[in-house]
Amino acid sequence: MILRSRAIWAGKGRVIGDAAVRVRGDWITGVGGCRDLVPDDGEPVVDIGESIIFPAFVNAHCHLEYTGLAGELYRDGSFTDWLNQMVSIKQSLTHDDHETAWLAGADMLLRTGCGMVVNIESLPGLYERMAPETPLQVCPFTELIGYNPDDASELVDLAKRELMANAPLALNAGLSAHAPYTVTPEALNVLAMFADEHSLSTTIHLAESDDEWEMFTDGMGPLYDTMEDLGRLMDDCGTGTPVQHLVKSGGFAKKTLVVHVNRLTDVDVELLRRADADVVHCPRSRAWFGHGGFDYDRLAKAGLNICLGTDSLASIGGGREAAALDMFAEMQEFSRRHPSLECEDILQMATTNGAKAMRLGNEIGQIRDGFMANMAMIPFNGTLSEVPEMILHHRGPVEALMIAGRRAFSMNDSIVD
Repeated sequence: MILRSRAIWAGKGRVIGDAAVRVRGDWITGVGGCRDLVPDDGEPVVDIGESIIFPAFVNAHCHLEYTGLAGELYRDGSFTDWLNQMVSIKQSLTHDDHETAWLAGADMLLRTGCGMVVNIESLPGLYERMAPETPLQVCPFTELIGYNPDDASELVDLAKRELMANAPLALNAGLSAHAPYTVTPEALNVLAMFADEHSLSTTIHLAESDDEWEMFTDGMGPLYDTMEDLGRLMDDCGTGTPVQHLVKSGGFAKKTLVVHVNRLTDVDVELLRRADADVVHCPRSRAWFGHGGFDYDRLAKAGLNICLGTDSLASIGGGREAAALDMFAEMQEFSRRHPSLECEDILQMATTNGAKAMRLGNEIGQIRDGFMANMAMIPFNGTLSEVPEMILHHRGPVEALMIAGRRAFSMNDSIVD
């Protein structure tokens, strides 16, 4: 099949006018001008007219199962207060609640042009049940929490069971030690070694809040008090920043995505560089909590791969009706905070960079011959030079979304399978 459109944004520096892309099976087998791609005998040609085709987004951090918590939590207190709310409300949720929320979140992402998401799976068995129900490419990262000294072996056993069930269904599956404050140093190290032994990616919430900073750097504060009350040994606190703590613990695997990193020293940035970590920034979550400013310039100067994620609807504000998992909204919030950054650099954070973080940089995130046919379409209403800006500032659902060469979402029936 050949798709024709007014323009294609194929990746940074690659805007094609009067464009066409050939799709065969799951894959792109040609990209260029309409005149360059001549249809074979009997090959379907679909002209979508005044539209832009661009790579489907890669959401590098999400919690789909919390989609039902939009507007349910407040932020008037500390980050620790919010965590305590989360613990309390999760205890009241049923399996049906989790399943309904997970699928609702997946649908939100599809409607807004997302083809792949790195999802934190905190409920064993949920991904295995839900994955067949959506065309969204979900990369399940099993969340692991254990703040007691003897938890490491149990966490590895849980990881093994979930990976055995999840890996056959996903392009990439990995581990998510929740955070340094909820996983012991010993377990962080054991999980990193397990991940490296099995060539797995890992992700971790890191240096997200002032409370976390105070716990590890100063050995005090509301998060310190809460974790101590829960029985966590606190002798690893008061000795350095959260990033330094993770390094001392041996908690960096060969492929680690660090999420948030809203508060960093120059030493921390250098440690992240040495660890070859990928960084995931969640702009609306950072803004809602009022965390310290995300230091894009320092991280980019260090050569780190920086991606965007939505986080969950429990942590981006808005009422139940208004809130949505939406990578357009994340890009727009990031652009508002970093107005000097080029549109294409922000688009890369939502496409190419996320694919690289998932070890899929040669398959996903660009419209290129030999890449998977993950593509979204929105209206074209300007000039070719404005195409990146049109994508960045689009609001609402996309016209259509294709994942692995098949229609995943469409506002009409203009895109054939």
